[in-house]
Amino acid sequence: MKDDFLGTFIGSQPRSKILRVFVFNQGEPFTAALAARRAGVSLVNATKEIQGLERMGILKKGKTLSILVAGGQKEVKAKQKVPTWIVDAGFRHLRAVSGFVHEVSPIRYDTIVGALKRSGKVSAVILSGAFMGDSSRPADLIIALDTLNERRLETTIRQLEPTFGREIRYAAFTTPEFRYRLTIQDKLMRDTLDFPHVVLLDKTRML
Repeated sequence: MKDDFLGTFIGSQPRSKILRVFVFNQGEPFTAALAARRAGVSLVNATKEIQGLERMGILKKGKTLSILVAGGQKEVKAKQKVPTWIVDAGFRHLRAVSGFVHEVSPIRYDTIVGALKRSGKVSAVILSGAFMGDSSRPADLIIALDTLNERRLETTIRQLEPTFGREIRYAAFTTPEFRYRLTIQDKLMRDTLDFPHVVLLDKTRML
């Protein structure tokens, strides 16, 4: 990740990405495979870094999950127990580590807007929710595009997620629908604009 001070400081880009996943999602258990996918690193790297963070006391084992896996050429599925890990709320330096990770994590606004522009002609982008440290908001990202291609936008959003170590909840509208929602001040817009948010782009000139 470009300009990832956390990775440079720690001396390991995979570790910084895995740490970011857990810190940004405290209270949520992750299997190694899910953490790897969310962080955008290999399963081997994710497993290695999770074990390292566990030895430091930052992570601890969570509940064991039973998942179905394919078994052999006949594709018979069987249950397999898979361990999970979670941030240890009792770790004595957790507050300091969490504050540091949030402070130096690169929420690069130009990266977000630039990526979204690959999905179409973007007219408005609003950051809310988890980006503002408030997961109670209905969405983390609100986007308006002149032409909405949901599949292309979904792909773009998922490609952005490893940068921020979290699943991004988003709401997308065509530009006319977005203007209408602003005009009538519907619940989504009120629950976003009446609370801390950042307008990254506004070609509608209505924000």
